[in-house]
Amino acid sequence: LMRLCDALEAKGQLEAAQHAQLVSTLLGTLTASTTPEELAAHWQRVAQHFDLLLDRPEAIDALEQTLLQLAVRGLLVPQDPTDEPASALLQKIRAEKDRLIATGQIKRDKPLPPITDEEKPFELPVGWEWVRLGALIELVSGQHLGPSEYVDGLTASLPYLTGPAEFGALSPEPTRSTHERRAVAICDDILITVKGSGVGKLNVVKHDEMAISRQLMAIRPILLNPEFLMIFLQTMSLYFQAKSIGIAIPGIGREDVTHAEFGLPPLPEQSRIVTRVTALRRLCADLRQRLAERQSVQARLAEALV
Repeated sequence: LMRLCDALEAKGQLEAAQHAQLVSTLLGTLTASTTPEELAAHWQRVAQHFDLLLDRPEAIDALEQTLLQLAVRGLLVPQDPTDEPASALLQKIRAEKDRLIATGQIKRDKPLPPITDEEKPFELPVGWEWVRLGALIELVSGQHLGPSEYVDGLTASLPYLTGPAEFGALSPEPTRSTHERRAVAICDDILITVKGSGVGKLNVVKHDEMAISRQLMAIRPILLNPEFLMIFLQTMSLYFQAKSIGIAIPGIGREDVTHAEFGLPPLPEQSRIVTRVTALRRLCADLRQRLAERQSVQARLAEALV
């Protein structure tokens, strides 16, 4: 019986590898699409094998990540020629950022290098613009606090988030607080982990204000749809991990964030993309729930038969 179990396990591992390769290949054709027509044709091929492909959680995870990739390439929703182009939005963002710098609300960053043709990973839809992420955001670097500068509990004036270990299931759950205001994130800032094994891990601030440690940076969009920015950042995990350097404590710097190439859509299209992605992610969540329920039934049946 043990030899039979070993043989079944080896066969299952082989099938799992083959399944992962099939999922990767078919979903890869979707992200390789350059037009909505190509995407529709490739999607038909995926749809024919939907039940076979999405029969395990990791496949649904891969599908969701593919949907995010399609979103930031402008392939999930049609473009509207009446939208104000991204070039006009970019001018407004530059004007607003200059105003914030002039009034002392944010600091002036180093000049950003232009994006070369070789750096552009794919062709953008009409109305979109390539831009460095740093041109669209304020980036707040976290600061280290010594033991004398914070207290356990939330008795001081500011919650103090020490790192991604306190991200919680839905939003940050700091266990310390401080009176220091050297690095403060505000409500709806996107937190990104920049040091340690979780480089690229994301969360969103739900407190009015929060001090952040040097393991984190806070990304504050300027006239951007913050939910679209989050979608973009969720596609950048491998990019940030590749940029991470260091052996004991790997990490990324400010330029790794600010120099990232960002495909900027018109503002109305950002909202349409967010709506579409939200609906598709809800379907992915439903698929996971149905899969979990099916596995639970199988487990109960197995227990009942023993």
